Amino acid sequence: MTLPVLKVEIDFANGASFGYPLILDSSTYGILGTNVLADNTSDIVDVSDQVRRVSTRRGRNRILASFEAGTATVVLNDPDSDFSPDNTSSPYYGKLLPLRKIRIYAQTILSGVGVEVNLFSGYINSYDTSFYQGTNSDSTVTLQCSDAFRLLNNVSTEIPAIPGATAGQLTGTRIETLLDFAEFPDSLMLLNPGETTCQVDPGGNRSLLEAIQTVEQTEFGAFFIGRDGKATFFDRNTVSLLSDVTPFEYTDTRPLPSGSYPYQNVDFIFDDQLVLNDVSVTRIGGTPQIVTDQASIDTYYYKSGTRTNLLMQSDVDALNQAQMLVSSRKDAELEIQSMTLSLNADVNEFNTFDNLRLDIYRLINITKAMPGGSSIVRELFVQGVSHDITPNNWNIIVYTAQPIIQAFILDSDTQGKLDTNALSY
Repeated sequence: MTLPVLKVEIDFANGASFGYPLILDSSTYGILGTNVLADNTSDIVDVSDQVRRVSTRRGRNRILASFEAGTATVVLNDPDSDFSPDNTSSPYYGKLLPLRKIRIYAQTILSGVGVEVNLFSGYINSYDTSFYQGTNSDSTVTLQCSDAFRLLNNVSTEIPAIPGATAGQLTGTRIETLLDFAEFPDSLMLLNPGETTCQVDPGGNRSLLEAIQTVEQTEFGAFFIGRDGKATFFDRNTVSLLSDVTPFEYTDTRPLPSGSYPYQNVDFIFDDQLVLNDVSVTRIGGTPQIVTDQASIDTYYYKSGTRTNLLMQSDVDALNQAQMLVSSRKDAELEIQSMTLSLNADVNEFNTFDNLRLDIYRLINITKAMPGGSSIVRELFVQGVSHDITPNNWNIIVYTAQPIIQAFILDSDTQGKLDTNALSY
C-alpha cells in the first residue's frame, strides 16, 4: 500500500478559528460546508515539503480519567532559518508568534477520489531550533503544539458566577454558555444538548476548562477537542447510542476474514485500577449518594471512588450516576488497553481510510488469537489516538476501553437484549 500524503499547514493569522474563511462569490473560498465563517482573514502557509517527522496524541488513557490536551510535535527542515524570529529575511518575519494555528491532515484515495482526513488542529506553543552539526550547518525547527484545551485552561472564570449560567440549563447549554464567556468561536463548537439540568454556576477561582469538566462529570458525558479543532461535547445519550453502531473489525487471525483489518499488536491489562465497589457522588448543596457492592468488596476489599461538587439539580441524578459506576466497574476484567496499527501493512484503501479516521468513541471489535487455539474478543470504544509519522513509516496507537454506558435500546440487535442491557438514566 502507498502511504497517505502528510500535509501540514500553519495559519499565521490571529484568532482561534481554523480553515479558509467564507468569501461570497469566490470559487475557491465560497464553498458551503468547506469554508467557514472565520474571525480573521487567513494567512496560511503549507510547510509539508519541509516535514521530517510528526507525532500527535489526543484523548485519554482510561475511561474514567479526564480527557487531556491534544498535543503534536512537528519537526521541519529549516536550512535558511526561516523559522528564526530574528531573521529579517524570513518570509515569516514578524509572524512567528506563539499560539499560531496549525493543521495536520492526511490526503488519501478512496474509490478513485482524493479525500482529506484531519489528524490534529491546534496551536503552536513554541519554535525550538536545533542544528545538525555545530552552528554553521543546516538547522531544524521543532514546533510544539497543543489543542484548544490550552486556550480554555488559560481563561480564568474569576470569582463571580458566569453571566447567563442560570439554574435549569441542560449541560450542553451550560457548556455553550461557558465557551461564549471566553468568546470561543461558534464555528468551533459541536455540542449535544445534554440530559441533566444544572444548578446556577457556582463561581469560584478556576479555569474555564475546569468549569467545563465539572459539567462534563455532572452529565457523565465526554468533552474533548476534535481532530478539526472543535470543542466537542457528547452527552450520555449519544455515548450510549455510539455503542450501537457497526464496529470496525480488527483481527490477527489468518487468513484475514472478509471485512476485517489487520493490526500489529495489542496491549492487555488485568489489574484493579478500574474496579469500583464503593462510590460516593455529591452535588453542590446535596447529600452524598453512596452505592456499594458487597460481593465485589468481599472479593477485592474496598475500592472507593468519589465525585464531589457536581452541578446536577437532583440527588436522584447523583444516585443514578453512582449506581452506574458501581454496576459497570465492580468486577476486574481482562482489558485491551491499546492496539498498534501500521499503515504500511494496510490491505486496501478502505483499510487506510478507516484507520486514519479512528477517533474518540469510535466503536471497534478486536479479536486476538491465543496460543492453544482460544481467542479473546473485545468490543471497545476508542479513547485516544496517537500518530507517529516519518517519510517512510506511519504508525498509529489506538487507546481503548470497554463501553461504560450500554443502555437498553429498543429494536437494537446488540443493545436491546432483556436481562443483558440496562435501562440507563
